[in-house]
Amino acid sequence: MRTAPADNLTCYGGRDLEWHDAVLDSCPSLRAGFMPSYLVRNAHVQNLLTVLRADGAPPLDWDAEVRQKMPDGGTVSTQWLGLDAPDSTPVLVVLHTITGSADSLRRFIASVQKQLGWVVAACNRRGHAGLPLTAPRINTMGSTDDLRRQLAEIMARRPGAALYGVGVSAGSGLLVRYLGEERARSCFRAAVAICPAYDLRDAFRYAHRAYDRYLTRKMIEFFLRRNEDVLARIDGYDACARAKSMAEFHDRLYPLAGFDSREAFYRNSNPMEVARDVTTPVLVINATDDPVCVERNVHRHLDDMRQLPRMTLALTRHGGHCGFFDGLLTTDSWLERATAEYLRAAQRMLGP
Repeated sequence: MRTAPADNLTCYGGRDLEWHDAVLDSCPSLRAGFMPSYLVRNAHVQNLLTVLRADGAPPLDWDAEVRQKMPDGGTVSTQWLGLDAPDSTPVLVVLHTITGSADSLRRFIASVQKQLGWVVAACNRRGHAGLPLTAPRINTMGSTDDLRRQLAEIMARRPGAALYGVGVSAGSGLLVRYLGEERARSCFRAAVAICPAYDLRDAFRYAHRAYDRYLTRKMIEFFLRRNEDVLARIDGYDACARAKSMAEFHDRLYPLAGFDSREAFYRNSNPMEVARDVTTPVLVINATDDPVCVERNVHRHLDDMRQLPRMTLALTRHGGHCGFFDGLLTTDSWLERATAEYLRAAQRMLGP
């Protein structure tokens, strides 16, 4: 463990402490910590800025959008940026938030790509990014089977490129689930998990009540109401639509996700079921004031995280949920700097 100046950030390492120390030495943002201006140290202000600055970001001029049909008829897509780069340029695969899309992360994507100069392949899940729900199946965390097929398409399009992954909020759950299932077979050389909830079974039971109510209503509208014509005939739809919390929503989601029981849903969707098997180098970023993916979740799983071979966990005092903005009048983001620095460092440390 190494603590940053002013005690505003604590970094925990995995079993390979030489790797962890090398990461910190290579990442100025992790060494300096995160101390935003006084006006934006409140988590709710950070969360508001996250929404406002995402909504206000200019649209990205995507080079291509590739839609893929899954074996069960479901539809996903991948949006590309930077395809004119040399074939050997690394590809950054971005996995979006719980009700978001690649476009909702356009500010983050534009900033990180500018710093790295890499190609971006942003993967959209079923029913997101304007995609019709063409099969009666949803999952707030996404599907690793779908992701594998998206990654196969990405590698076929850029066969000479190394792949790196970033998951934001729910996207980090999908990322960690994939990394744990694949173990050493993972196609990612390194990854960043931003504001993960950790254990899907109970993580949301500790969320701030106001955020919990708001996100529950949003999930019911996004996943259920707008797909009622596809999902309403499934037993369990009405019960899920009556959920009063994110925890209830996930407990009742299993028939709509294609599982016979709640236990089967969690066993096959929960990142922490397989997180101990992750071998890919990973940076995890959380804030202690996050009202959605709360600090309690971090400490409940810290011992397991520290058993991973090449892991760095950056726990900041401020930042809210996926915020980490430096000030009220600047759009600079510590999160974007830390992400780019880590990926660049991992590329150099892993070698050709």
